Amino acid sequence: MPIVQRLRKSQIAECLAEAVARQTPVTLTCRQDGRWHTLRTQILSKDERGLWVAFPQPRTAPMPQLRVGMEIGLSFKLKHHKHIFNTVVEAMGQFGLPDGQQVQALRTSAPQRMQRVQRRAYQRVQVPRNRSVLATFWHGGLAVVEAGRQPPLTWEGWLTNISAGGFQVRLVTHGAPELEVGDLVGVRIDLGEDYAPIVCDAQFRQQVVDERGVRLQGFQFVGLNESRRGQNILRRIGRAVIEFQRYAEDHRSSVA
Repeated sequence: MPIVQRLRKSQIAECLAEAVARQTPVTLTCRQDGRWHTLRTQILSKDERGLWVAFPQPRTAPMPQLRVGMEIGLSFKLKHHKHIFNTVVEAMGQFGLPDGQQVQALRTSAPQRMQRVQRRAYQRVQVPRNRSVLATFWHGGLAVVEAGRQPPLTWEGWLTNISAGGFQVRLVTHGAPELEVGDLVGVRIDLGEDYAPIVCDAQFRQQVVDERGVRLQGFQFVGLNESRRGQNILRRIGRAVIEFQRYAEDHRSSVA
């Protein structure tokens, strides 16, 4: 089975119906004022015209200004897969729950495309010892290089682990800036000669210092479900994660 699979319309309808029936938690992502936001929500109902989605709660402040016409990304987990799709906010209002309670909700368009990603691709895996994977960062995110501008500051780190959701690096440059949680950066990850470079947006999540005083920074990939280019990048990341997982499994077997 492929790491990333594009679903047929009948499969999309089945997955959405199951998410509604199970009251599956849903992650909503959107970009506003150059910043990515990640929110918690739930699909309340679906029909041929679209979805009713509970008005989301922020994972991190501040709360974005959701508005009609805004494109948003939705994702949820079912069984062994993560399901990802984009939709557009068409209206905001009250939605009546089966118990008669009224809740604030978003009305969105019916998704035309949905991707199903193997959940194992989201399991963090250590970069094999025989691989050196360099990550180069810059302030301002992907928009800086897309506009043809020179990044104002770059710094580097060696990847220590990666998944389809994010990665950690060991900093190798003393000029790396102090980041705030939620800061947006651009990153280029060179996975090796078998892979095209990963160039995308990432959001700073945390920093720790190990016993040797080395700074380790964790980042979350953002915006990969917003375009076909991003979805292709997600496939490449998933391929690398599965390869690294197989290497780890083979190494454990040989040691045993």
